[in-house]
Amino acid sequence: MSMSVSATEDNNAVRAIFTTTDTFQDADKSSRWHYWFDAQARYIDVGAGINQYLLRPGIGYKVNDNLTAWAGYARLWTRGRSGNVNTEDRFWQQLSWTAGRWNGGKITMRARLEQRSVSAGDDLGLVLRFNVKYARPIGDAGKTSLVLAVEPFVDLRDTDWGGESGLGQNRAYIRIGWRASERLNLETGYMNQFLWNDSGEDRRNHVAVTNFNVKF
Repeated sequence: MSMSVSATEDNNAVRAIFTTTDTFQDADKSSRWHYWFDAQARYIDVGAGINQYLLRPGIGYKVNDNLTAWAGYARLWTRGRSGNVNTEDRFWQQLSWTAGRWNGGKITMRARLEQRSVSAGDDLGLVLRFNVKYARPIGDAGKTSLVLAVEPFVDLRDTDWGGESGLGQNRAYIRIGWRASERLNLETGYMNQFLWNDSGEDRRNHVAVTNFNVKF
């Protein structure tokens, strides 16, 4: 993807996320198999009528104490300013691992490959995402944490709906996490989402994010 100097459109956005992930139980003990499910509601350029809804289930296998392999499917609905709805199907594979500890916090990483089919086009998109996350407890009680992360997206091939291959977007966020109970963790904060657009203005979304992480 060629990246030239151009104007950038800034938008305010809101995102609510529900996530649950845990191990399956096997004869009264935890197995190596995990489940994953998240649901998201995204409101982009608040007041403009643009919104997205995402459902993403997955299954994981714990290779060792630091590495888990995942595979799953996602369905995305996008409503534009005109009210038209486009759908997207994603199959995804992921490796998640604990990279180590630094300054009292934990560094985790994940690499995710997605195969994307969009109703607005015919081509299959391939996207590689790489997330680096740092979480550090703050305060004496241990229930609150500072969370920092960055996640670039790289388009691995040209498509008739997503522009040219190359760096497509980058997400960087800062959140405060709070362990409300043994089964509920909350994370709330700010995400800066920058999207490079080959055919028009680049876009920067300033996103208020709340993530509800539940264990059943």
